[in-house]
Amino acid sequence: MVWIVLSVILFTAMFGGVIGFKLYQESVTARSEAQENHSREAVYRADGATAVLRETLTAVRVALSDADSIPPEQFHNVLDQRLDPVRSINAVRDVIHLAPGESVPANLQSLTGAALAAPSGVTSVVANPDGIPEIAAAIPVRTQSGEVGAVLVRLDPSALLPVADPAHVAILLGADGRALAMQPPRSDGLFAEPLSRRFGLSDGRVQQIAQSGEALTGIRIGEREMVLAAAALPYEGLTIAVIGVPNINQGAWTRTRILYGLLFVAPVIFAIGLSAALSTQMNSLKSARVALGDSEKRFRLAIEGARCGVWDWDRKRDTVYLTDSFARIIGRDEAMMLSGSEFLALFSQHDRQRIAAAIRGSSKAGDIDIEAQASSMPVWFHLRGRPWGEMQDGLTDRLVGVAIDITERKGAQARVAAAENRLRAALESMSESFVLWDPRRRLVMWNRKFRDFFDFTENGLKPGMSYGDVEAGAGRAIRSVQGGANSGEAYEMELKDGRWLHYSERATSDGGLVSVGADITDLKNQERALKDSEQRLRNTVEDVRKNQQRIAELANKYEQEKIRAEEANRSKSEFLANMSHELRTPLNAVNGFSEIMLREMFGPLGDNRYVDYVKDIHTSGQHLLSLINDILDMSKIEAGKMQLQKEPISLSDIVEQSTRLVKARADEKSIRLVTELDDSIPDMTADPRAFKQVILNLLSNAVKFTPEEGRVTIRSFEYESRLALQVADTGIGIPKEDLPRLGRPFEQIESQHSKSHQGTGLGLALSKSLVEMHGGEMKIDSELGEGTTVTIIVPFDGGESDDVPAFDEGPRSFSESETNAA
Repeated sequence: MVWIVLSVILFTAMFGGVIGFKLYQESVTARSEAQENHSREAVYRADGATAVLRETLTAVRVALSDADSIPPEQFHNVLDQRLDPVRSINAVRDVIHLAPGESVPANLQSLTGAALAAPSGVTSVVANPDGIPEIAAAIPVRTQSGEVGAVLVRLDPSALLPVADPAHVAILLGADGRALAMQPPRSDGLFAEPLSRRFGLSDGRVQQIAQSGEALTGIRIGEREMVLAAAALPYEGLTIAVIGVPNINQGAWTRTRILYGLLFVAPVIFAIGLSAALSTQMNSLKSARVALGDSEKRFRLAIEGARCGVWDWDRKRDTVYLTDSFARIIGRDEAMMLSGSEFLALFSQHDRQRIAAAIRGSSKAGDIDIEAQASSMPVWFHLRGRPWGEMQDGLTDRLVGVAIDITERKGAQARVAAAENRLRAALESMSESFVLWDPRRRLVMWNRKFRDFFDFTENGLKPGMSYGDVEAGAGRAIRSVQGGANSGEAYEMELKDGRWLHYSERATSDGGLVSVGADITDLKNQERALKDSEQRLRNTVEDVRKNQQRIAELANKYEQEKIRAEEANRSKSEFLANMSHELRTPLNAVNGFSEIMLREMFGPLGDNRYVDYVKDIHTSGQHLLSLINDILDMSKIEAGKMQLQKEPISLSDIVEQSTRLVKARADEKSIRLVTELDDSIPDMTADPRAFKQVILNLLSNAVKFTPEEGRVTIRSFEYESRLALQVADTGIGIPKEDLPRLGRPFEQIESQHSKSHQGTGLGLALSKSLVEMHGGEMKIDSELGEGTTVTIIVPFDGGESDDVPAFDEGPRSFSESETNAA
């Protein structure tokens, strides 16, 4: 009953879908006709505009056909007379002759040039200087003297649009897509933007529609849906677009919908009546079906319990019926009817002919009894059957039988065969030789390694050979045997090809014997190599003992040389300190007297060159004194004579004094000195002169190696309970491979910029030593061409506490922020 209702619902839905699809097709057809009408109208208007343009251009070309034969004195008058018919054309606004060398307005000159540049000689202008759209055509004119002028024809775009359906709007578009004219005219004027943008289309979309010849639906003006069609003129960029409401016959469309509605209702009513009649018939068959179902259920339980199915072959019709139990065995869901060839196709290729022959011979043999395998599944059947019905001419029309699933039995047989094959494969894959003997010492099984070890041919070994015959054959490949005096023990044998075997024989539980031989050639070679290595080791130990004595002698010499080098270094430092004191005395006199002369304290020097000389003497003396002071300080540090006078100091005062000393040099190069000190940092304990010298050295280096308009920044902050001070510049930078060399005495990094600056390379070395004497450390980060950042970390207590953390890559990414700020 349920399926009848579902059938009626399905029929109604399908039939309704067909009716709806037909209505949709009718709607599409009506819209397509409306679009074709718009396309035809656009082509019609384009043909009309083309005809007017061609008529005008033809008239001008006819008037100019023999212009080169007109005498020069009559050329202008004759040409005007010939062009009068052109001026009378309704679409022509003006015809202008531009003679060679004649001065013309700039707008006419540009308009003529644009028209002559076009392949067809026609161009369009959306708005001329008068604010009126127009189309211009230019034709060159050659005079009798060989000079070339031009005739400019200015056309009215509105006159090119023929009058057509008043319900549609026709628009003449220029090359840029903007409107030149509209028919019928609208009071709101022409569009000031390209038509495609006015309707939300992509640029050039109207020209694509004109090329394809198809109309575009879905264009909306307000709440109304419109159709857009276009046709191109054979002149550069000119296109006519037609916009209007789709012309659909609403009366015919209404009649079509009523007709299809009636076609839908009548079959549905008939289907409902037919379903009621079928329901009555189904109720009468229900009881008979229940009884038949009980009978089939009992038969099915019996068949499925036996894991078999029934087949019935009707030879007259060549059909085979399979019960659902048979179908499930072969992977199907329910009973089925097959042809004879399809039934045979269920079995493997080599079993089909056997089954067909058994069926043909059933008329004589009576019964069918054969085993076969399924073609697409790992299933085996035992087919049994016999003829059913009366025999006619020794044949019967039907054969009925059962198919018993014997897959498990076949699987057990296959597993036994597979186990034997795996055993054989395992023996063949062994790297050792293997031989199995039965209780009577006859050969049962062997592998390829046994045959290869003892040079047996492929047919040299056969099952059943005696132990003595096999041993005699193997003896031809054996050179010697070691060990194995007692039966059952393992022994070693050397083969004639140089290989060694470790052989053992063990008895099996049934009284047989298993012989296994392993190749120990590599082990023997390693044993010989081990003996050789042992002898070489003894020799090496003796050599080591002798080398230890030589090393002890060299260590003693090294200690003596080290003591001499340290004494020489101290002597050098003391010498430099003494020499520095000796040099300072005359330098003080040179600097003092040169400063007196430079200031002209006792009167003018005379010539201005003397002033320059004295200035150079004073500058050189100050520089030399500074170098001597650095050498003296460095010598004191190396000699261990530098003593720090630590006291509480203010970092801001020290920084202010240092920046004031280098400000003059920074102003000469227009370098900005920026100070960013953390006011919350407490005062520290340090030697004020030494700490000021460190800051002054770092600032001087930063100013020295920073180009003009650069920036030098000094910043302080607290890092792990210690003071961190950074000096960063935007100077020339230092290559990464040269950074480890900085901080060594007299070490300078050569570059094009550094070569132009004097120095001994003691500034950073002296600063680093002074920082370390305060219990701190110094680190330099630099990028070539980006700048350099020097960071010093010192404890607030001046280095009296030894428990301070090591400075890592930097507490803050100062160099990056300074680079960005610069």
